[in-house]
Amino acid sequence: MIFCNGKQHHQPLDRGLQFGDGHFTTLRLHNGKPLWWDYHWQRLVLASQRLALPVPERQQVEAWLAELTAGQPDGVAKIIVTRGFGGRGYMPPAAVESNTYMQVSPLPLVAATINTVAVAELQLARQPVLAGLKTLNRLEQVLLAREREEKGVDDLLVLDHHNALIECCQGNIFWRSNDQWFTPSLQQAGVAGVARQVIIDQQWLERVNQGVFTLEDLYQADQAFVCNSVRGAVPIKQLNGKVLSTDLPELLKQLTAC
Repeated sequence: MIFCNGKQHHQPLDRGLQFGDGHFTTLRLHNGKPLWWDYHWQRLVLASQRLALPVPERQQVEAWLAELTAGQPDGVAKIIVTRGFGGRGYMPPAAVESNTYMQVSPLPLVAATINTVAVAELQLARQPVLAGLKTLNRLEQVLLAREREEKGVDDLLVLDHHNALIECCQGNIFWRSNDQWFTPSLQQAGVAGVARQVIIDQQWLERVNQGVFTLEDLYQADQAFVCNSVRGAVPIKQLNGKVLSTDLPELLKQLTAC
């Protein structure tokens, strides 16, 4: 028997709830259409394959999304894929069907700049098998969001246990130093965001150097921004006491303007 808030629950528990056994993507709705849908779909497929989880049927997901977002010209849609219903133990059943959950919400208000940043005390664990994926195991990010609130800053610079710079609390980070652009490679930890992938694939910054970097590398920056699919690209105004340029390249401005 399963009880929820003291009342009997008559359905089996989803493995996404029990074990975080699943993944998700969050996308922006623009003029009633999902922005960069092909990228988000490929993210869902890749995560399902890496987690050995049944891939949902694309046409069905698109039909559900269209139905859910009808009459919603602008907003945010979240798509969650889990391994479905399972038993008590970690080992999933031999035959399993994935569950797909969707949620739509209004666009959040986005500040024009990130005015204050701090270095997070919480450091990310390295796990290359899961690196880059947006799995349902987000407890590190929950704690980071709480730390950011307690510190009273706009965002946090997040490192891993080897003191390598990985990302920010609210997205991926890019910076320009000596007329070259840089971003962490995310081979060991972190989330490879769709906005990050669009910037790299479409060469909006021409060549971007991806690698293992430290805070000292970042502190040489003349310009930096944080990006994700919902907020777009938001420039960092000040870093380690240094005032940075907040004038983003024109191509990046469309991330926020659309």
